[in-house]
Amino acid sequence: MKEVICPACGALVEGETDDELYIAAREHTLDAHHYDIPREHVIASAVEVDQ
Repeated sequence: MKEVICPACGALVEGETDDELYIAAREHTLDAHHYDIPREHVIASAVEVDQ
């Protein structure tokens, strides 16, 4: 499991893979902030967490 924290609001976004994490983060930032976050920003900020 990987997670990233939204820099705009602090929301926690999770995904099993880089692709899932990016899709979830992109959906969040588009819906909540009208911002299309770059994939490389999401992947660079992601951390691996234990389930």
